Amino acid sequence: MHLPFVHRTTIGRGNRTLVHGPVVKWIDEDSFIFYVFNEVDRGQRVKRPEELSGEESRVYLEFIFPNLWQNHISEGTRVVAFFVPVDRQKTMIYLRFYVKMTGLKPVDSIIARLSMPLNRIILHQDRRVVETQERDIRKDVLVQGDLPIMEFRKRLYKEKKLIDFLFGGGQ
Repeated sequence: MHLPFVHRTTIGRGNRTLVHGPVVKWIDEDSFIFYVFNEVDRGQRVKRPEELSGEESRVYLEFIFPNLWQNHISEGTRVVAFFVPVDRQKTMIYLRFYVKMTGLKPVDSIIARLSMPLNRIILHQDRRVVETQERDIRKDVLVQGDLPIMEFRKRLYKEKKLIDFLFGGGQ
């Protein structure tokens, strides 16, 4: 949901954006896919998740609990991110960009490497948002477009060690 707003000057395309859904489908206990349905707002009604089908969207994000996601941007373009906790306040993000545009591995590898500066800019747009958020996620006010976050947190709360780490004093 944040793409058109946080990344309005890069990949979000700005303007007035309507966020439909999203649709979340659990694969197994530790992984789910969510499908994105954004379009320019022309006054149409927002569609609820149950009115949409994931197969209608070519863009989706695969999340594997607790800290890996793979963003399927198109058939030949994916971004994989590993979120690695350093301590209770810091997380490192390792990003890989995969491209199959030409079918020639050396050329696709060069395209992927040349694209990394844009990926860093996009990641820093996210960083500004994360660093200004309330540290206690229990105080968040979430809306329909935050459904993937809600699903992640349902799964998160099943992990007592993680909850103790995040909200208790345990290390």
